[in-house]
Amino acid sequence: MIIYEVNLEIEVAIFDAYMHWLRPHIKDLLTIEGFIKADLLVDMDSKDKGIRKIIVAYYIKNYEAYSNYLINHATQMREEALKRFNGQFNASRRVLKLEDTYSL
Repeated sequence: MIIYEVNLEIEVAIFDAYMHWLRPHIKDLLTIEGFIKADLLVDMDSKDKGIRKIIVAYYIKNYEAYSNYLINHATQMREEALKRFNGQFNASRRVLKLEDTYSL
């Protein structure tokens, strides 16, 4: 399992509009083959600095499905945010391999 993590820093002035746009965007990504689920996480400590930080963690079946996303979908999906909110947010991404899961 692959976790594709998108870290976002969003200006407070557009945060509500960005979140309104983001939720259906996440659902759109989940229609791509191999995408299993997504977690949307909001940093509780970031609102005092003029930005809000959030993380979207997409769980993807395997690296091949992630590669398919990059080749066939990523450019279009990323351009949507740039068209609406260009210059008002920053995004960084990383890809993680889920090694183990622990619970009680």
